[in-house]
Amino acid sequence: MRSLAIALLLILGASACAGEVAGNTPERGMESTPDEGAGDGVAREAPDFSFETFEGETFSLAELRGTPVVLNFWESW
Repeated sequence: MRSLAIALLLILGASACAGEVAGNTPERGMESTPDEGAGDGVAREAPDFSFETFEGETFSLAELRGTPVVLNFWESW
C-alpha cells in the first residue's frame, strides 16, 4: 500500500512539472520578449566628455577616437 502511494505521488509530481513546461510555449502566448533596456545591437559613438585623472591631468574621450574603448562606471558605497 505504501509503495502504491509513493508511486502515485511521483506520477502526480511528474505530471505537474510536465504541465508547467508545456504551458510556457509560444503557442500559448508566453513568447519571450527582449528587455526594455536592451540595445538594438548597433554601436553608436559615445558623446565626448573629459575628467581629471588621479594625477591631476585632464583626460578627454576624444583622445581615444578610432580605438576600441570599454567604459566602466562604478561607485563604491
